[in-house]
Amino acid sequence: MEYIRPPFRIDVAGTFLLPQELRNAQMQYRNEQISMVTLRAIEDAEIRNLVDKLKTIGLKVVTDGRFRNVFWPLDFMWNLEGIQAHDERKNSIKLIGRIDFHHHPVLDDFMYLTGVTGGDVIAKQVLPAPSLLLSELLKEDARDQLLTIYPNEEDLLADIACAYQKLIQELYESGCRYLQFDDTTRVVTSTAVRVNNMALKEHPEDLFIAFHAPTEMLSSVEGVNSFLLDYDDESCGKTSLLWFIREQKATFGFIPSHYPLPSELDEIYEAIDEVTPYISLDRLSLCVPNAQVLPYEDYDTALKKQWKTLDMAMVAAKNLWPDK
Repeated sequence: MEYIRPPFRIDVAGTFLLPQELRNAQMQYRNEQISMVTLRAIEDAEIRNLVDKLKTIGLKVVTDGRFRNVFWPLDFMWNLEGIQAHDERKNSIKLIGRIDFHHHPVLDDFMYLTGVTGGDVIAKQVLPAPSLLLSELLKEDARDQLLTIYPNEEDLLADIACAYQKLIQELYESGCRYLQFDDTTRVVTSTAVRVNNMALKEHPEDLFIAFHAPTEMLSSVEGVNSFLLDYDDESCGKTSLLWFIREQKATFGFIPSHYPLPSELDEIYEAIDEVTPYISLDRLSLCVPNAQVLPYEDYDTALKKQWKTLDMAMVAAKNLWPDK
């Protein structure tokens, strides 16, 4: 079997809309109508279905769609040592001790995902970036606990970085070879850049790292193989990042920030033409954005558009890279 390795002409940012059966199951679980075991079995089945659909379309990279994450990224953070949900609220984190990593449910989730992919695709694990965790800890309602446990900010950054390094190594030993970090918050600080670089320091050489973030973060983060940018988002400085990537060996992931209509394919091609003076086409990836339901849409319509967009991406890829 051919070894599958990124970058790919068509990639996915990682999040897909929940199938209706899984949405129902999550509601039933919250209402204590089904057990966690039953919910987990439904998640397993829907993740397998998602992988099968993505493979049928022709993608070489798959994710679990974040089908297990009801409160992402907070539910990832709650499972790190020293962090828990803030009382009954599900919209924040509470620091109860020094941050560390021993075992995390994401490892079991990845093992299931890679077990259903087969040898003709690669499983990509998507994680919230260390900087996203830092920004949650620095929020006003968490500051008192933070200063009590971490009076020295350098100790905080070191513990976050160390926890991520341990997790990265565990994922690698579990077979992960494609890891993506997400932090699309628009305020980028020097401290946020530092903690990301500390966490990514000395990761395994054959672990492909993608980073999905605004321009200011991407132009400063180190040890990255692919830069993923929501290219038509007005908050992103396109030209400065393209000049930066031009000097790197990394690839550039072109992410439209909305799901285009078939009539808008020409606009995608025109936008890609803006990129190629800076980066050659062979260093460019077309990345399908995270799924979303727009305010004026019903859920079923958004689901159909999600799959239509993937079909359109394959058409665009064949036009852009006819020999691949």
